Amino acid sequence: MTQDAHAGHGDCSEVLHRIYEYLDGEMSPEDVRRVAAHLGECQPCLAEHDLDVALKQVVRRSCSGETAPLAVRLQIMQRITTVRLEHDG
Repeated sequence: MTQDAHAGHGDCSEVLHRIYEYLDGEMSPEDVRRVAAHLGECQPCLAEHDLDVALKQVVRRSCSGETAPLAVRLQIMQRITTVRLEHDG
């Protein structure tokens, strides 16, 4: 994605950073409205949204019925927390 494709859409980085919260229904109604409005106006972000939706569907189909061991889930959650803290710094 080029910077030019996002011209005039200053909140692209926030939308893309939080896209999985949006897809997973983990946002406040106000944030959902703001992201939905942005996706309605920004084709590059909408394309990223559509790609992420497709990725989630493939993973869901491929992993249905399987559960990761507790230790693996805890490691993943710890890493996500670490990455968020580093990013939000």
